[in-house]
Amino acid sequence: MDAFRRVGTRWMYGAMGGVPTGLRWEAIYPLIDRMGLQPEEWDELVAELQVMEIAAIETMRKHAPKPAK
Repeated sequence: MDAFRRVGTRWMYGAMGGVPTGLRWEAIYPLIDRMGLQPEEWDELVAELQVMEIAAIETMRKHAPKPAK
């Protein structure tokens, strides 16, 4: 969870803003590299971050304001 908080400002948005489309992994990989993890730990952390990324996007979409008709 601490790693997710550390990358929490690295969201990618579409041209019109709104709900993020995903994390900016090109900005996250250097942060993970600096943690000095073993290859297995690195892979596990990336997998955990991907699960949290998907859950966060689903939650943000669920609670996003609906467009006016």
